[in-house]
Amino acid sequence: MCPGSRTTNRISASVREHQTSLSLLTERPPGKRTRLQVVRTIPTRAPCLSGFYIMAAEGARPDHGYALKNTYTMDNTEPKHIFAERKIREAIAHLEIDDKIPGERMLAKELGVSYMTARKAVESLVTKGVLYKVPKRGTYVADPKKSALKTKNIGYFLDSSIKDGLSSPYYSMIFDALEKEATKNGYALFYFTNGNGTDYLEILNKVDGVIISCFPRIEPIIQEMKKRVAVVCIDNSPPDKTIASVTLDNFNSVAESINYLCTQGHERIGFIAGLDDSDIGRDRLSGYISALKNHAIGVDENLIFRGDYSFETGRKGADYFLSMDTPPTAVMCANDTMAISAIKEIFRRGFRVPDDISIIGFDNITIASQITPALSTVSVPVEEIAKQSMTMLRAAMNDDETIYQHSVLPCELVLRDSSTGCKKKQSAIGS
Repeated sequence: MCPGSRTTNRISASVREHQTSLSLLTERPPGKRTRLQVVRTIPTRAPCLSGFYIMAAEGARPDHGYALKNTYTMDNTEPKHIFAERKIREAIAHLEIDDKIPGERMLAKELGVSYMTARKAVESLVTKGVLYKVPKRGTYVADPKKSALKTKNIGYFLDSSIKDGLSSPYYSMIFDALEKEATKNGYALFYFTNGNGTDYLEILNKVDGVIISCFPRIEPIIQEMKKRVAVVCIDNSPPDKTIASVTLDNFNSVAESINYLCTQGHERIGFIAGLDDSDIGRDRLSGYISALKNHAIGVDENLIFRGDYSFETGRKGADYFLSMDTPPTAVMCANDTMAISAIKEIFRRGFRVPDDISIIGFDNITIASQITPALSTVSVPVEEIAKQSMTMLRAAMNDDETIYQHSVLPCELVLRDSSTGCKKKQSAIGS
């Protein structure tokens, strides 16, 4: 409510005189009346909306205000959320930048509207740069100058420990999907990292939220970002379960692939693993082991080559398996980059895919279908990752109570030319 100066002065006078109740009638809108009743004059740490006017009249700070009770009579021709937005605008005109306003439920009660109406009004004001939200803390009065600089930017963060960064086929694919989804939602997306002396914390001043490819080793970075902006993690689920995440069903995706190879007659199946310092690496390796056990095939540690998802690891893994007296008849790789490199090395050594060794990858990067032979692989639902993570991030930026979701997405085995039935069962390649 924004009463005129006469009304404001009368309220101030009533407070100074320690009156416990006062009824006033003001005109708003023409022909309509608003009743304002002072029900207490005791200072409070949680002033309600109308308390802003008492604070303004007295020159007091928000934490020394007075609680009021308002009953509004609205013009039926005015949409409720427009009414609520206008009254909030009028109220915060008396506040200072970074002052906290009451929660949406209190606003709804003060304005005599529903919670959803109050929420809609607040979200509209946040979008317009009048207010800003800090996740799990509240809503505050925005600086108009700073708000003008807010261009609805979203960041995609990838730790510098990822060797190829955004040049990696997988992360490039993820970024493209996120960018498309961000554009649909009216946001600009840009990539940043913490490598080469980059001050990634400074970049947080230019974004409203961040989507992070999460790894346990960067938990301190994630926590630091969480203090400043809304955060959603993808790839791995963060230890902090108050942060929303979108991950893959890595275990079952690999298990399904190994099950397929087993049903095709393969018993000696190698696995080129990724790093075991994250859920991704551990779950994919566990899926491999579990599937073998389900087919009563013993787990041979010699058939597990541990790598780091790089092209070089794929080459070394293939060389390792081909150097065995009895090489495996099939190999699954923890990502497509290693699988493609393995295929190249197998052909370089004079062997054939899939005639000598079947190969299956993981990710379904663009080139997987374009090489010869076309790579069988696990297809990652990148579009769904982008869609869900963007939905969660928007909720986090609006401090939605339902934001703390953890979505696990299924993947699909895509069979192409690089895998087939076992033709040299339990024999040395080329014999």
